[in-house]
Amino acid sequence: MPGTYAEELKFAESLAHAAGEVLRDAFGKVSAREKGPSDLVTEADTASQRLIASMIAERYPEHTLLAEEDNVVPDPSRPWKWIVDPLDGTINFAHGFPFWCVSIGLEHAGKMVVGVVFDPLTNTCYSASLGGGATRNGQPIRVSNVSALRSSLISAGLPTQFKKDAERQLGLFRAFSTETHSVRRTGSTALNLGLLAAGGFDVYYTTSVHPWDVAAGLLLVTEAGGTICAIDGMPYSIDQPTLLATNGHLHGEAVMRARQGLGKG
Repeated sequence: MPGTYAEELKFAESLAHAAGEVLRDAFGKVSAREKGPSDLVTEADTASQRLIASMIAERYPEHTLLAEEDNVVPDPSRPWKWIVDPLDGTINFAHGFPFWCVSIGLEHAGKMVVGVVFDPLTNTCYSASLGGGATRNGQPIRVSNVSALRSSLISAGLPTQFKKDAERQLGLFRAFSTETHSVRRTGSTALNLGLLAAGGFDVYYTTSVHPWDVAAGLLLVTEAGGTICAIDGMPYSIDQPTLLATNGHLHGEAVMRARQGLGKG
């Protein structure tokens, strides 16, 4: 793939494949524990992250790391920051449901410059670098050409703690389930964004994500021609919990539908 960050992208892909091998070997063999209500972690999560962290420290000792497990806190003085979800879709993984992945993002001076999402079970690797486009297993990908919500397939990221936010969630689900092909809840934000970048989904929305859930997928979507914003249509920041990602062609309509679901339109 062309682009300024080819070396870092190749390394990110190697990280994702190495961690994916650990996860694939552990799938169906490990039990989960709760970090909090309905918030699971497995030995595979921590093993995957520690492998990724050790490989980054060896290759790029001047870089810093933000990751989901082990309370990893990045050094804000360092311009290169890896943002890692060692196992996105832990609940799926823990229950033996085959929809989970490794997500590896690299930020430089506040910009996402590399993103890799790897599905070890299907050996599918979504990759992107800033200005270099997006690929799936080395082949260029683009978002879909669907131009109207009535012809769209939508994915939703719903919170595990659904009860405390049920009214908002049901409003959004109702809005996006009306006059569309369907709404799916898959349990892996990173894979949802990879699929959107490749044209499988036309819209993805969520109100409860962390930077490690979305870092790699954001770049995949934008490099594949898609559009990103907050759930209410405002500019997006990686540190906020809401996200609306679309193929761009129906973005305005999707924002209007989301605002209706939120009771703002």
